[in-house]
Amino acid sequence: MADALSASLDRLTKNAELARARKEKVKKRVAAKNESPRPERIGVRGRSSGAVIADAQISLFKLEREGRFTSYPIDAQSEFPTFLTRLPIFVPGQQAKQKALLDEDNALPFSCSWGQGRRHGPLMTIYDEDTLIAIGKLRQKCLAGKPHKFPVALSQLSAPTDNDNVHVHVAQFMLTDIHRICGTSSGGTNDRKRLNSIKKLAATSIEFDTKTAGKFVGQGTNVKLLDVLWQEYEKNAILYVQFTPVVAAWFESEYTYINWELRRKLSDTGKAHHRFLSGQRKHYKIGTKLMMRAIGYVRPYKKYMLELRADMEQLRDEGWIEKWEITGNNRSTPQILEIWRS
Repeated sequence: MADALSASLDRLTKNAELARARKEKVKKRVAAKNESPRPERIGVRGRSSGAVIADAQISLFKLEREGRFTSYPIDAQSEFPTFLTRLPIFVPGQQAKQKALLDEDNALPFSCSWGQGRRHGPLMTIYDEDTLIAIGKLRQKCLAGKPHKFPVALSQLSAPTDNDNVHVHVAQFMLTDIHRICGTSSGGTNDRKRLNSIKKLAATSIEFDTKTAGKFVGQGTNVKLLDVLWQEYEKNAILYVQFTPVVAAWFESEYTYINWELRRKLSDTGKAHHRFLSGQRKHYKIGTKLMMRAIGYVRPYKKYMLELRADMEQLRDEGWIEKWEITGNNRSTPQILEIWRS
């Protein structure tokens, strides 16, 4: 009887130990599952954004294997075409404020030290400029080939002669990648607003006068910024952006670095000031009324001067400029902004 009772106790003890061991294994599996990063879902068949981008890159590789173009990797940073730093095509403030600036063709005229021209297409703000700079940071490849053989075919007029190859820069990314760079949250209204911003950029072109076109563009007087293909999913979108040959050439040889982390701290007007001054000399002077026109500021001059002083103070506090001053009283003498950058 005692032996039977002892054997029964042994079995109960072993069963309890096995149960504890199984419970520990379950706990470890749950902990490992919670600690491992989950792939970002795009809402279609449970595929991760990484898998979707990989498929898109494979498709691009197949086109290259067919001999349609040659590709080279790009190590994109915060380059921005210097020409675009000096054009008031991205207006600080609300879109509706721009309507008074449009001409009879609903185009936005501009004038700068490089010439005159007009922006055609949708109304553009600093938000859209943020989108453009962020896409530039996502560039992955330069494609070289005949214009009509690119994923988004271009006019043969893009090449000086029939035998010449041209360059385009391309980026393949998810909409959430733009949100991550810009510091905006994804989903709902933000997704629609950001995707609409990319579509607006694709619908925008810049017209230059003959003098400007001859000096900076070459043949033709109308430059498109980029082309875009997109596919929307339930909770995301995948995009293919192709910068046009002229913009690609600016990225390669006529660019300015934008301090992106600093830019994200600034107001819309501060971003416009920072972008414009980034493309100028370290020691620079400009009339405040000319500066106001150069960034496309649409509110009264008195309001502008308050924002200008606040922006210069912030840029100095952030260490981007060493010193600044405004001379003149705008009555007997014009007001002049002078800055010194390190």
